[in-house]
Amino acid sequence: MATSAENLRAAIESTAIQFLNSPAQALAAKDSSVFLATLTADCAHHLRPLSFIAANPFLKAVKSNDEQKAMMESALATMESTRAELKELVIDTTNRKASVLAEHYTKIVGVEANILEVTWFLDFTEDGKRVSRVTEFIDTATAAKRIRDMQSRGFMKDKGQ
Repeated sequence: MATSAENLRAAIESTAIQFLNSPAQALAAKDSSVFLATLTADCAHHLRPLSFIAANPFLKAVKSNDEQKAMMESALATMESTRAELKELVIDTTNRKASVLAEHYTKIVGVEANILEVTWFLDFTEDGKRVSRVTEFIDTATAAKRIRDMQSRGFMKDKGQ
């Protein structure tokens, strides 16, 4: 029989993988709210490094679910396909946290596909079934190119970009 720590670890792992796959699921469903399925209502989304935010002022260092959903909606409208490949997952059941290293393969309409490396630091609810805080640390060189490609297809046009 599984221990409570083993059950918590399994829940965190399952939730982390669902979170990682949510952009692809949102694109397939043509519904950016799918991205929010694993998140608590008050989940804060932190984007790092801050130097990347400074260089792209229409991005915010901390976003609410509603702000993240709006950004995802704009991004998904520019994409032909996206998927994530899990490279590493480290789980801390004591503190209910996980770190995830992933490669995000994305094809923007009319642009060659690229790979964005992302490290996610996730905090979880007591049962491990929801993410309560997201910190996303991105590969800035690839992200800058992807943003330019997406902007040429209408990404965040309402933000003056």
